Amino acid sequence: MFGYLNIMNEKSPYNKIDPKIWFKINTLLDNGYEHAALGTVDKNHLPLVTKVIPLVINNKIYMLLSDLSEHTKNIIVNSVASLYFAARENHRTRSNNVRLSLQGSITKLSLDKNGKEFKLLVEKHSKVDIGSELWAYFDDFNFYEFHRKRQLYVEGFGKAYEEVVK
Repeated sequence: MFGYLNIMNEKSPYNKIDPKIWFKINTLLDNGYEHAALGTVDKNHLPLVTKVIPLVINNKIYMLLSDLSEHTKNIIVNSVASLYFAARENHRTRSNNVRLSLQGSITKLSLDKNGKEFKLLVEKHSKVDIGSELWAYFDDFNFYEFHRKRQLYVEGFGKAYEEVVK
């Protein structure tokens, strides 16, 4: 079954994300994933994928990243990025497990480390990544926000759902 028109006005091979699938996506994003990875592109146009611990608050995705890391240096050069979330693998056919790929861009947040918003993010983040309440206050660590442009949710073979944000 074909979904809706994508951003390039071509017929999408994926199903449209409906409220039932949105619920599943939000459950996965709400710390229901086993692994998450950030994909960035370096100054030589080469991709890099690294493990990250995203945090979702009010449907916004945040990451606590070191400005010294390679993926953060890549974001400075090119803010285009992707996030990948893998659910626990419950199927013997490993390619038949739930996963979510997001495409978009990342921006560094300019937050006062003594401010209310920063402290709230640290408090929430420390619940998904124990110890982050310490290194969040290091000078080189900052929060970054991921802005979704496209999401592809795959439940298994023949069960793929897409949404493009225009």
